[in-house]
Amino acid sequence: MKYLHQIVKAHEGTVVTVNFDKPAKVMLLHNFDYIKYEKHHTYKYMGGHTEKSPAVFSIPADGTWHVVIELGSYFTPIKINASVETTITK
Repeated sequence: MKYLHQIVKAHEGTVVTVNFDKPAKVMLLHNFDYIKYEKHHTYKYMGGHTEKSPAVFSIPADGTWHVVIELGSYFTPIKINASVETTITK
């Protein structure tokens, strides 16, 4: 799987806004689940297939988080332009 990836070190309540220019699977994963994702094991995430930008997430706990945007299949990837912004709410 090809994907875009951004690490976000944040505190609980931080808002993560993901902007993108095409429908995509946009996910927010805790560090533990990102390691599982990379190994193709079962993992938990917030988000999913999203038609419209932006995708907005609220960090549920302090830690290292990963924003992942899947780029279609390995053999037929799509080009997606994306950006990630964080807003501290506390």
